[in-house]
Amino acid sequence: MKAEIITSGTELLLGEVVDTNTPFLARELAAIGINVYHHTTVGDNSARLLEAIEQAENRADIVIISGGLGPTEDDITKNILAKHLNVDLTLDKDSLNKVSRRYQTEKLSKGNYQQAQILEGSIPLKNEIGMAAGIYIEKEEHTYVLLPGVPSEFEQMVTGQLIPLLTQNTTENNILRSRNLNFYGLPEAKVAEELADLIHYQTNPTVAIYAKDGIIDVRITASGQTENECTKMLDEMEKRILKQLDQHFISYNSTRIQDVIFEHLASKNENLALIEVNTDGEVIDSLAHENAHKEVFKGGLYFTKYVNVANYYNLETIAENKKEQNEKMANKILEEFQSDYGLAVTGWGENQRSINPMPEQAFISIAKVDGEVFTREIDLTKRTYFARWLLALKVSDMLRRFLLELPQLEEEY
Repeated sequence: MKAEIITSGTELLLGEVVDTNTPFLARELAAIGINVYHHTTVGDNSARLLEAIEQAENRADIVIISGGLGPTEDDITKNILAKHLNVDLTLDKDSLNKVSRRYQTEKLSKGNYQQAQILEGSIPLKNEIGMAAGIYIEKEEHTYVLLPGVPSEFEQMVTGQLIPLLTQNTTENNILRSRNLNFYGLPEAKVAEELADLIHYQTNPTVAIYAKDGIIDVRITASGQTENECTKMLDEMEKRILKQLDQHFISYNSTRIQDVIFEHLASKNENLALIEVNTDGEVIDSLAHENAHKEVFKGGLYFTKYVNVANYYNLETIAENKKEQNEKMANKILEEFQSDYGLAVTGWGENQRSINPMPEQAFISIAKVDGEVFTREIDLTKRTYFARWLLALKVSDMLRRFLLELPQLEEEY
């Protein structure tokens, strides 16, 4: 199948807004085996938008338009497509009720009613963030999709609504099924190199690779006539991928490293406490954010300077015994919070190469209630900027491997 993406909005042509929607959607479509050969951007002009739709129909099976679903006069996408397909616009009751609740009134403006309209016979795509629903409609030989232009709304609707819908639909009596494998500890180029043969000779299933915030996502998509046929192909391809990258595998789908940690601790009825020093508090943020097992993370302390920790716990303030001091902190936080594990992360020194303030080294210590302590040092002197999220990933992966009794990564990534 082929798709064409049309982005609508004069602000895009003027350079006032950067289009992040198109590359995001193109990656998502490629990952489920839908090819995108053309991208088109048009302003808020009825004739040019209609021309773009007609051109797309000649080149693609699926026409996807982003933007123009709002309540103002220049939001023309729905009207143009409805007229082109010779279908009426109708009110989507869920969207209308959402607007009414938002503004706490039943006296809505003309623009609000416009925003709540969808094409008759279409499937509304739920908007979890904004007001306007997306639209999915099949007409004769084409599928048409209208999506909001706001990136946060767009991305949520693509991943939560559109991709599952496209994946479930049949094409030539076939169905598409996907599986995402998450990896950490290798750059995207290295993963592509390791899987080069699988990608080069892929037909069915297909393999797509993309990186996001330090995690490499490998998506496998299989086309078959039954669920069992797709599952078998996905299983076989997964085995081949893991044979190459097994030691870097984290989880499936959107599961984070932190989620793996908390799932494991919850299954063991165990918990964790953390102390963090001079690393800008990112590790605490990453552990506390979107944690589904809040009882597992008992809490954490953050200090901007080691001397404050030394005063708090009556520790030495000299820097000669960094490893020993960090291990003491891990045990201290374990005792203070009466947790099963104590995690201490401390940054030392000042990296002279970095364009923003960052430590030159970091110590990570994990203490168990039985007295065992694991410590590792991270050298940050070669980095020229402080990626807070990257340090949190390193710490989280070390903790994950320690808890699951997996070998630690030999090379720092």
